[in-house]
Formats: sequence, structure tokens, C-alpha cells
Amino acid sequence: MGADDHAPSADPTAHMHFTAAFIFGAWYSIILAAAMTSGVKYLHSENPDAHAILQSVAWALGSGIAIGLASRLSKTHRLAVGICSTFVSVSGWIVLLFFLRGGLDQSTGESVFGHPLSVGNYLIVLTSLILIVGLASSFLGATSRDDEELTAQLLLIPSAHWLWLWIAAYAWVSMLPIAAYYFWLQIATALYSFIHPFLWFQVGSDLALGFLGVVALFIDIDISLRAVADRSSYGGVVWKRVLMFLVGTAVLASLIAPVLLNLDINRMKGMPASLGAHPWWVL
Repeated sequence: MGADDHAPSADPTAHMHFTAAFIFGAWYSIILAAAMTSGVKYLHSENPDAHAILQSVAWALGSGIAIGLASRLSKTHRLAVGICSTFVSVSGWIVLLFFLRGGLDQSTGESVFGHPLSVGNYLIVLTSLILIVGLASSFLGATSRDDEELTAQLLLIPSAHWLWLWIAAYAWVSMLPIAAYYFWLQIATALYSFIHPFLWFQVGSDLALGFLGVVALFIDIDISLRAVADRSSYGGVVWKRVLMFLVGTAVLASLIAPVLLNLDINRMKGMPASLGAHPWWVL
């Protein structure tokens, strides 16, 4: 209890044991990597096998998010937790590389700067990306310990809740590529319109819905984490906390945010395409 108030003061000091944090990093690195990749695939669902390099980058970034979070949540040896989790994530792809060694020369259909990419080169690039991003995330997660406010809610979540929170985390992270693509299209279409004077005076569609979708996503993450981390939130009533978590994750993140983002993405994808050839910046 605070000295001048009657509300319990939350102290963001909950941490995972070294072993639990290591398992968390290894487990969630796969979950969040798959979530990021699914978000990228959703953006080009008509040809899900395309953009393998972009999917690889998304996988590495998703893995890095989990590894950085594990380093942040660990009570001790935070850098070691991140490094060990990184090598666990990388080792799976190295094993796959070993078992596919007989067909490593086959083409993946992707190319880098006009040069075809073989299965072996693709797996080596992916493994290297995961290693680089994982090590960088380990360092960032360990050094962010000095900023309690950055992840205060995460530090208050009891370790046992992470056994099921991966379901919600998958939904949240899978939306990140869609939100990033929305901002990318905003920039690309704005530059396209700027260099075509005949578009300056045309009345375009309102493109604020996607921004509202991004806001809905982050509001959802905030209210959902608060419901799990703070026992006094929403009156301290358990059913209200559960309801707010479900409203955030099932309604805001899984329904409202995707609908709003898709509306604006489809509008922006149609703006340049209506003028001729398929633009390179549209997936």
C-alpha cells in the first residue's frame, strides 16, 4: 500500500528463472516467427509460395522478438538466455539443412538481384538471419533492463500465464506485418502521387481507417496485458478481467483491426494499379 493512497502499488519485479526464461525463448521464438510469417503470407494469399525471402526476414524478426523478450524477463543471466535461445532456434534449421543435403542444389524459384536462389543458399541465408537477429535481440533485451517502464506490464505477468498467452501473442504478432505493409503503402502511394501532378487535385478516398486499425491493435495489447498483469485492474473482478482480455484479443485484434487495415490496404493497392502495370511495391 502506498503511504498516501489506498491502492496497491505494483512493483515490476516479477522475473522468470533462468531455465524458464530459456524454455520461453526457445518456444516463443518458433511461435512468434510462425506468426510473422503467416502475416506476410496473408498479404499475398493468392500465391502463398512467393516472396520466400520476405518470409525469411519475417521469420527472423518474429524469432528475435521472442528472444529479446526472454532476455528481458529472465531474472539472471539475461544475455546467456538470449544466446542459448538463439542457438536452439538456429539448430533446427541446421538439422533441416543436413537432412536436405541431397537436394540443396534445387532452385527455390526466388532470385536475389537476378541470380537464382537454391534450397541450400536459401536455408543458409535464413539461418544467418535468425542468428544475427537473435544475437542482436539478446543484447537489446538484456540491456533494456535499465528501462523498467518499457516492459513494466510484461514483468508483472506471472510466469505460469505464459503457458497459454502464446495464443494471444500469435494473434498480435501476426498483425504486425499487415500494419507495417499499410504504412509502406501509405509512403509508396504518397510518393507516387507526388511525382504525378495530374493526381494532385483528385479527391481520394479517406485513408485513415488503416491508422485506426493500428491504434485498435495496440489498444487491444494494452488492455489485454493489463487484465493479465494487474490483479486490481477493471475493479479487481476476475470475470471482468477475463471479459476485457477476450474483448481485446477476439474483437479488437482479431476482427476490428484486420477489417480496418484491409479496407485501406485494398484501396491503396488499387490506386496505382488502376493506372497501368502492376507496381513493384504492391505484393
